[in-house]
Amino acid sequence: MAQDHVKLKKTIDFLNKRDLDGLIIYSNGTCNILGPKYLYYFAEFRPLGPNNAAVVAKNGESALLVEPKWDADRAGRHSWIEDVRGTSDFSKDLVDLMNALGLNNQVGVVASGEMTEDIYSEIEKIIRIEPVDEFIQDMAREKTEKELAIARKAGRIADVGFETFLKHARIGISEYELLAEMELAMRSAGADDNFNLMSSGKHNYHMHNATDRRLTYGDIVIGEITAACEGQFVQLCRTVVVGEPEPLLKEKYEMLAKALDAAIQPVKSGAPAAQISIDMNKVISDAGYAKYCYPPYMRARGHGIGVGSIAPGGVIDDNAEGTLERDQVIVIHPNQYLPETGYLACGETFLVTDTGFERLSETESKLYIKGV
Repeated sequence: MAQDHVKLKKTIDFLNKRDLDGLIIYSNGTCNILGPKYLYYFAEFRPLGPNNAAVVAKNGESALLVEPKWDADRAGRHSWIEDVRGTSDFSKDLVDLMNALGLNNQVGVVASGEMTEDIYSEIEKIIRIEPVDEFIQDMAREKTEKELAIARKAGRIADVGFETFLKHARIGISEYELLAEMELAMRSAGADDNFNLMSSGKHNYHMHNATDRRLTYGDIVIGEITAACEGQFVQLCRTVVVGEPEPLLKEKYEMLAKALDAAIQPVKSGAPAAQISIDMNKVISDAGYAKYCYPPYMRARGHGIGVGSIAPGGVIDDNAEGTLERDQVIVIHPNQYLPETGYLACGETFLVTDTGFERLSETESKLYIKGV
């Protein structure tokens, strides 16, 4: 029953402590790896249309309003919220729903920054809006067993993505074709979305969306593979060489693998997030590449990913604030531009624990060689 759902109970407690009439959690239907989708996390339903909202009153009454109207049936099959309503006039129906639930004074709003001006103005006419995005972030910091299982599943899907990346990386295949093979394999493994970037060539400068460039002998092929599964995300960064690599390339990649190993040593709840970047940069700097550890060559040594991570899109660098917390999911990657080899990809996703961390992917951190 919805009344017994842990997220609803936490919401009711929050509303009463803050003396709010209710809570509105909005979504414009987009989904990406750095901007957490609060409604997807809360309602356990991924919206498709441009306007959607969960509305919860402090007495526990709740409803889910989705656009387009025909998507209500799918929402009802996925969400724990029992009262699901489709709409063809979102602003009007949202206001009507708020009135029906008694939301007429001060209301907390999550993801108000995603709202269009007309929607925001309509609800502001009848209530005082208090932005409370941090409420969902705080709720998501304590993951349920179901959420942890989904994160681990996303890790396995990322592994499938890389296995496919390695299998199909060959002379003559285009970047488009390679990512299409990955998309098929990852979706077949259970992903509901993927955010994959790559680059190929003898000297790469960054990762990007796939192009029609075809792989040739000696190419360094780099991939940023991100699987999305029921609102959880796991990213895997790896490098494949088509043909026999030069000894220098093997040497430089081994340096990055050592930097990754150094960076994960301090990871556990209570550790400073910045220490990850500091320890990683020390290994690379000691090898003679200090200036390449910072802009304009590099921006960050990792980042939060999804709801309940270090911050919505927050980066890990030498100046990162705050400490790590149990159950946070973070990406750590010594992805690095080096003048001799170009940009190389090395990194993965970790679940923070009280005693250390859990790797969410099983793919080994090494330079992969694809024989021809």
